[in-house]
Amino acid sequence: MKTSKKIILLGLILLIIAGVVVIALKGLNVSLMFKQHESINLLIGKEIDYIEFSNMCKEVFGNKKFIIRKIELFDDSVSINVDSITDEEKENLVNKINERYVSEGEDEYTVDNINITTIPNIRLRDIISIYIKPVLISAVMILAYMIIRYRKNKPLETIGKILLELVLTEVAILSLIAIVRIPFSSVVISIMFVIAVIELIAYNLKLEKNN
Repeated sequence: MKTSKKIILLGLILLIIAGVVVIALKGLNVSLMFKQHESINLLIGKEIDYIEFSNMCKEVFGNKKFIIRKIELFDDSVSINVDSITDEEKENLVNKINERYVSEGEDEYTVDNINITTIPNIRLRDIISIYIKPVLISAVMILAYMIIRYRKNKPLETIGKILLELVLTEVAILSLIAIVRIPFSSVVISIMFVIAVIELIAYNLKLEKNN
């Protein structure tokens, strides 16, 4: 093994060890939408400027994490997802909505007609399971092609090396995410699976070139 490859391998191992330690001590920094949180659905009835609305929520919730999502085809309804909502924050939110979106003579929002829903914690394995089937199908098709295509060149040994590299790459990425504290979300999971498929295709092209 060349010195450069040994250094890369050592770096990956150290990264993985550090990631395991961080996950063991702190766990993953999962996205707000995966954790238990509180949600408010608002039908404003007028077009919402999402930047302005986001700034308004920052004033209400301060340093708390929150996510704003559009819930209708039109830009007049939003879902506010936040770690927790106090009575004072709820009242401040109502006041700011009335100041910005309720004109004179229109019915104002009140604290009583804004409902807060508690969204339970979502297990990561339930999220990941959605992606497993399509990724496995893609991986099996690529690996089957490689076994047939390179059946004269120790295909099982080649497949073993590929799978080892894939596992090392994915675990290293997960370790980096844990260390840097990047929020673990559906987008991150999708990217990890896409990287795995791209790596499979790239390895296949490399074998094709050297064959």
